[in-house]
Amino acid sequence: MIFMVLKKSSKFCILLSGVLCVLSLSLLSIPPANAANSAPIYLDALSAPIEIRDCIPQEDAGIINFARVPHDTSFAVLIRSVHGIDLNSADAIRFSIDDRVHRPYIRNLNSDAVRVVKLDDAPDGQSTFLWAVYDRFLEPYMPPSYALNSYIYIKVHIQDVGDNILQPAAFEFKIESAAEQAASPRNLPEIEEIYLFDQPFNDRHDASIQVVEGELTGARVLYNSREPLTPKFESPDGIEEVNLAGLEALGRPVNLSPHTVFDTPVKLFVPVPEDVDIRSVGLVYYDGTQWLPAADAAGNVLPGGEGWMVPDSRVNHAASNPALIEVQVYHFSGTQTVVFASFSGSREEDRRSNRSGAVVVTSCFVDSLSFDSGSVFWFFGFVVGMIILICGLRFIIINFFRQD
Repeated sequence: MIFMVLKKSSKFCILLSGVLCVLSLSLLSIPPANAANSAPIYLDALSAPIEIRDCIPQEDAGIINFARVPHDTSFAVLIRSVHGIDLNSADAIRFSIDDRVHRPYIRNLNSDAVRVVKLDDAPDGQSTFLWAVYDRFLEPYMPPSYALNSYIYIKVHIQDVGDNILQPAAFEFKIESAAEQAASPRNLPEIEEIYLFDQPFNDRHDASIQVVEGELTGARVLYNSREPLTPKFESPDGIEEVNLAGLEALGRPVNLSPHTVFDTPVKLFVPVPEDVDIRSVGLVYYDGTQWLPAADAAGNVLPGGEGWMVPDSRVNHAASNPALIEVQVYHFSGTQTVVFASFSGSREEDRRSNRSGAVVVTSCFVDSLSFDSGSVFWFFGFVVGMIILICGLRFIIINFFRQD
């Protein structure tokens, strides 16, 4: 063999060449830190290129718990993507729906029944944080609501601009029964509806509903009258009591419907009891199955409020009677004022935890197998360098201590 006629000095050259080749090629694989390929800081914690962070209704709602899922509910998933999703591509997000009545059908971004509500300022071609919504009530040729007491099975397919594919995420929930639907209108708060004609030109909130009697007097919602479904106050008896350790609940919960994501975030005004300093009051959010700490007294969004409350939207109306906390929210269920005693809501384990106890954070994915020219060059060079290194090591082991 050719190695048999090499001197020991040549042996070291072979070994050194292989090491340098592998080292230099490994360093070349590290991408430069520039704006073109760096992701926003809040995405660094994601464990996969695509994650489903929350869903409406919650997974297994009405099946393993007593959550009431209205027959006209939307289905929505909160998506975060490291590389971004092209909302101009119809099949970037697809819903496969099986309602046990019709044959399973698929709806993509071209469907009239599918909407996207962006939660960031990224361009449509590379959106990184959004709600994707399927509205059964917007179907043109199907009943606008699901059958009562039926099981709904939906799979979500997502593909990002880097060709990473989320393995189909499956969700199941059960629609309310006839008895549950009949009981829901009881003990509704008395409200007043107002249409606003003197709003600023850039304010799309042209309609309002307000509670005018009872413990929730002053509670108010401002919304866009062009929403597919309009907001309603439900009975506060329809929500379980707040049972989170480390906080004290104040007053009565504000129960809101419908179960959908609004195209324009709704302005929500929550009353504060008169003997409480509004500056010490935070908010918790009810996702249909449990309470979650949503915002602290300073208005900072906590992990439980991700995708529910618009960041930096809190306004304290301390001079009103009663005092009101104003926030903007993307979707409804329920909320209540609280005083936090010990909960910080900022720990990393809280931020990474499953929000609902159900499978709502999905990170299984398939990476694209396509390579650009730089990747091919690096892969080929790495293989060559490894061959040289292995051959050099083998030769040293066999011949290094042999006498010439």
